Amino acid sequence: MKQNKKIGLISYHSGHNYGTMLQAYALQFCIEKMGYDAVEYINYVDGKPFKEASFRVKLKKIKDKLNSGIRPLLYNFLYKQQFSTIKDKFDCFYSGCIKTSSVLYSSLAELKENPPLYDIYIVGSDQTWNPTFLKDNGAYFLTFAAEDADKNSYASSLGVALLTDEVKGIYANYLQSFNHISCRESYGCEILSGVLNRKIEHVLDPTLLLTPDDWQNIESPRIIDEPYILCYCLGYKKSIRNFARKLGETHNMKVYYIVSNYLDIQEENHLFGIGPCDFISLIRHASYICTDSFHGTIFSINYGRNFYSFCKRDGDINKGDNSRIPTLLKEFSLESRLKFDVFEEEPDIDYEKVNVYLNNERRQSIDFLNRILK
Repeated sequence: MKQNKKIGLISYHSGHNYGTMLQAYALQFCIEKMGYDAVEYINYVDGKPFKEASFRVKLKKIKDKLNSGIRPLLYNFLYKQQFSTIKDKFDCFYSGCIKTSSVLYSSLAELKENPPLYDIYIVGSDQTWNPTFLKDNGAYFLTFAAEDADKNSYASSLGVALLTDEVKGIYANYLQSFNHISCRESYGCEILSGVLNRKIEHVLDPTLLLTPDDWQNIESPRIIDEPYILCYCLGYKKSIRNFARKLGETHNMKVYYIVSNYLDIQEENHLFGIGPCDFISLIRHASYICTDSFHGTIFSINYGRNFYSFCKRDGDINKGDNSRIPTLLKEFSLESRLKFDVFEEEPDIDYEKVNVYLNNERRQSIDFLNRILK
């Protein structure tokens, strides 16, 4: 039965990043599937937009780091013909799959001056409560909404395992008026539970609310016909690419690299122009996946793939954004899939056990979302 409530979502929904856009799509899709038609993202964009200027900076870094005598004409080609296809794919996905408010807000002041009105407000996922991005910005804590507004969060992420006392005080003030609060990381629940002296629900990342069948609605047709290994890395660790290369040699498979930075461009089978729909298709059909991406790991689990995950940065795996992937793997009892510099294969994953946990968590997470909506 269709519901008449108007629901306003807010999160990092427009960034040209696979996890950012796919988690935004997933939460909206799930709520619509539950019978709510009037669901949209508050079109608030405070991050760095995906502009050509940013690619010029990236291109300069590539040229400086490679320093291999490649002619500038080649870089011009990579920039104009290849990098631009990424922007086009994300823009196409955003305009076709993400519903937003007609009004664009570029600051908290604009939100407060002309606040968007909804029956229910939900702060989404994707590090919306990461203190690194806080900058005294209350937008992602719904400070622009009326005092008696129905304020909630679904899978909001702190992104870090520790908060300073100062930040805890700010969060306590911001969140005291929320009706339902949930986090996607267990340590986020523990931290906020202590700050607010109330239970904080642990729920799945929005992308896991959707089954592989749900994702088929937007997934691209198979891109690579042969068996392959997929490498998707956001960081600059050569050791991860080396791991993927050795895995390919062991299994006599080509390794394909989704271009994220200059290291990927140096690989023979690098892939430009990969949009969100292509991304999930590449994961679905890969024989093995090597990734330092949180959502790369999540989609690997959702699609039942054999994968190896790595921390994006050097240092303590329990600090900063390094902690997200180990925490996720522990929840699914997949700690052995976290690898470091040494090449070491693991047996294939027993997804019968993993899926029992996933299906149970999916049910509980959807139940929590239902409690917000009803």
